[in-house]
Amino acid sequence: MKKYLVVLTISLLTFKIGNGQTNVYHPFPDSSAIWVGTSWYNVGGAGPCVVNNDYNLYISGDTTIGIYLYHKLYRNGFISAFTCPPPGYYYYGAYAGAFRQDNANKKIYLFENGTDTLAYDFNLNVGDTLPLTCLNIGYNNVIQSIDSVLIGNQYQKRFWLNNNYAALIEGIGSTLGAFARLVPAFESGEDLWCIRINNQTAWTSLQGNNCSLTSITENFLTKNKILISQNPFSTETTLYSISNLKNSTLTVYNSTGKQVKQMKNISGQTITLHRDNLSNGLYFIRLTQDNKLITADKLVITD
Repeated sequence: MKKYLVVLTISLLTFKIGNGQTNVYHPFPDSSAIWVGTSWYNVGGAGPCVVNNDYNLYISGDTTIGIYLYHKLYRNGFISAFTCPPPGYYYYGAYAGAFRQDNANKKIYLFENGTDTLAYDFNLNVGDTLPLTCLNIGYNNVIQSIDSVLIGNQYQKRFWLNNNYAALIEGIGSTLGAFARLVPAFESGEDLWCIRINNQTAWTSLQGNNCSLTSITENFLTKNKILISQNPFSTETTLYSISNLKNSTLTVYNSTGKQVKQMKNISGQTITLHRDNLSNGLYFIRLTQDNKLITADKLVITD
């Protein structure tokens, strides 16, 4: 009986602490933050032609515009394409705009292309329609439900949109990206993989994603540790490693981050990946060994 009461008391305290944290507004970080994600679009034409942009969005310095203080955003990234140009190339320190915060009113503004525009309004309740912003243009996004998610060591509000296709998160932006368009263009999309704050992973969307790809140097090293023979592929493809693998694990995720396939106890320098029952589309792969990431990449499956 005493053990039951102790467990019940701890549960109630945890609920009260978590509920109390969600009643406190959590603004965006204003320094030492890196959002790691990807965006893609289909060029079209004969056959699939998907262009990908894996990026790290980070805050670097402040600036004053008018009477407001803004935090400047920059990107490092790697752009690649499947079955079409451009060839893969890296870019560094690309200016991506600046944002300011109105914490009293729970609002975030984005300054880009010479214009200051509302990006987020976190004064939301279930059933509210999102206001038109630079991220929500021409579509009635409605808050379907509200819960909380652990960011670092505190719970922050999460606002699920229509049909739960994406969510807004206080202090992060959305599950699509820090400042991703909530309604992407036709045959395009964005995903936020993780966010690091003060060199610690605060939130991640993929199982096993340790948010290690926080610099293009790391990205370059991991991408060149493995070669994919066919990409896109329809039946099977072979992955070649530059070093001998031992008891490694290859995990495949679909475009929404759900694990759909896994191969364990891999040894040697070649991995044959069979399509099996996977449908057409874009997939992400992660190769790990001894709980360390060896490489992360993308695959496209076609008929």
